[in-house]
Amino acid sequence: MELKYLTEKRVENQEQMQKILNMAKSEKRDLSEQEITKFNELKKLINEIDATIKAEEDSRKMDIEDKKEVSEETKTSGNKEVQSEERAFTEYIVNGKERADSPGMSYGSNGAIVPTTIAKKIIEKVKELSPIYEKVEKFHTKGTLEIPVYDADSSVDSGSGSVNVAYQGDEFTSLVAGQGKFTSVELKGYCHGALSVISRKLLNNTDINVTNFLTNKIAQAFADFWERELLIGTGSANNHMTGAISTTNLVATGNTTYTAATAAKIDNLISLQLAVPQQYQKNAIWIMNKAVFSEIRKLKDGNGNYYMAYGKGLTGGFDWELLGKPVYISENMPDATTVGNVPILYGDFSGMAMKISQDLEIQLMREKYIDKNAVGIVGWAECDSKIQNNQMIAGLKMASSV
Repeated sequence: MELKYLTEKRVENQEQMQKILNMAKSEKRDLSEQEITKFNELKKLINEIDATIKAEEDSRKMDIEDKKEVSEETKTSGNKEVQSEERAFTEYIVNGKERADSPGMSYGSNGAIVPTTIAKKIIEKVKELSPIYEKVEKFHTKGTLEIPVYDADSSVDSGSGSVNVAYQGDEFTSLVAGQGKFTSVELKGYCHGALSVISRKLLNNTDINVTNFLTNKIAQAFADFWERELLIGTGSANNHMTGAISTTNLVATGNTTYTAATAAKIDNLISLQLAVPQQYQKNAIWIMNKAVFSEIRKLKDGNGNYYMAYGKGLTGGFDWELLGKPVYISENMPDATTVGNVPILYGDFSGMAMKISQDLEIQLMREKYIDKNAVGIVGWAECDSKIQNNQMIAGLKMASSV
């Protein structure tokens, strides 16, 4: 029974009891036998309602406590499981202990597979190291993935192919037709891996947290690789991922002097920002070459104020802001000294699609490098990436025209 209903019934009975008393007071008389009986019945009902409300509240309190205990137990159990898997991982790396009951560890012909909890920590670290990996839209699926893309169809009567609203003009004249069509972006899966050999002497150092050390090393390797592929790529023709610089939404520098200073001209940056439609501006960021960043950092307006401002500090995620948007520097972005290069990207990078056919899997190879007193760490993944919405990502192209 709902507490609200019980509370309302209690108030209703109280009002009836008060009404009986008020009637006797107004007539300056004692309660009649019938009124006393009715008054006592109402009082009994109120006592019963109070008992029911208390029982309901006690039941809810017990349920909340039970859920809290279950939650705490689950949390504690989860923490114990992670700690147990990390201990098993460390023991295997340092001491070579292979036990069938080692939590989270599995063993195959190619070595031991790292527990999924360790792999998840690596992925979380990758997100911290590479904002673009965190921002792209990710699809976890096997096989080939086709993403439908709706775009204007320039083959129809309307020159732009867009659906337009127009005045009719003279009576019985036809509207100019415009329509869109569906195309698709096809994402496959390309295997890639990283191999690192780490000295056992280093791992035996008691001052080193083995799990954190390896997690950081592997995360850094994959963060660098995925960032480069998501930004640059080399395309499906090479069985590689395709990068954001393949966007067709390009703004030209407008001259034939290909330098970082040319790329950094404020007019170019304003045009680049405006190349992304308003509806995609909310989550837009800048990603640029380091040399170009250096030139932009020096830009001043007519009053001597720098265009690039120091942002919200470490707690804000990004430190620098340009034209109101966060700035991210990537060593992977092309330089500005070659015609056709794209040293600056701007936009919402969820316009990139990344298909992950195989999540990051880390394997340990102790036997292969035993003669070197070392342990091999190899990571495998299978991914593909393409732009799924060119409007969301704009690039500055070093050229006189696009």
